[in-house]
Amino acid sequence: MRRTQEERSSTTQAALVDAAIEVLIQRGWAATTAAQVCEHAGVTRGALLHHYPNLGGLLASALDRLYDDIIATVGTPADTIRGALDHAWTAVSDRRFKAVMEAWWAAGNDPELARSIGPVVAKFATLVSPANATNAQFREPAVAVFLLTAREALLGLAMGRATSAGRSLGHEAAVLDALRWQADAFDAHRSDLEGVLT
Repeated sequence: MRRTQEERSSTTQAALVDAAIEVLIQRGWAATTAAQVCEHAGVTRGALLHHYPNLGGLLASALDRLYDDIIATVGTPADTIRGALDHAWTAVSDRRFKAVMEAWWAAGNDPELARSIGPVVAKFATLVSPANATNAQFREPAVAVFLLTAREALLGLAMGRATSAGRSLGHEAAVLDALRWQADAFDAHRSDLEGVLT
C-alpha cells in the first residue's frame, strides 16, 4: 500500500527530529551541522529545508517533541512534594535532556538561534514553574522556594552528567538524598496540618 504525501512528510520530519536530538547528544551543539543531521536521518539537505526554515527551526521542533516525550515518561502529575522532586529528576536525568541543555547553552551565545527556540524554552519554563503547578500546595511560598531550589540543583546534577559522558558525579547521591529528605519533611508537615484541620 502506497503512503500518502502527508505520511511521507511526517516520516521525514520524525527522522530529522530524532537525528537532531541524537547528534546533539553525541556531538554537542558546536559540532552539530545540518549535513550531519541529514546524514544521520538518511535524508537530503533539501528535505531538511523543505520541512524547516533552517537548523534552528528543526531544533525548535525537536525540543518541543523532546519536552512532550519526557513529560510522557514522567507520567501523571505528582501529588506530593517528594513525588514532584522525583518527577523532576526523572526528566532531567534522561540522557536525551543533554540535547535540551546543548540547545540552551548555544542559544545563550547565538541571537538567531535564541529567536528560533525562544518560544520552546519559554514553554519549558512555564511547565517547570511552581507558579503554574496544578497542585495548590506547590504554589505555597515556602514549598515554591524549595521546588525552585531543588530544580536548580537537579539541573546542576544534569549538567554534571552532560559534561562527564552521562556518568553521575560522585556527590550526586548525597545531593539527591538531601533534597529527598527535605521534600519528605515538607510532606510530613502537610500531613500534620491536615490531621489538625480535619
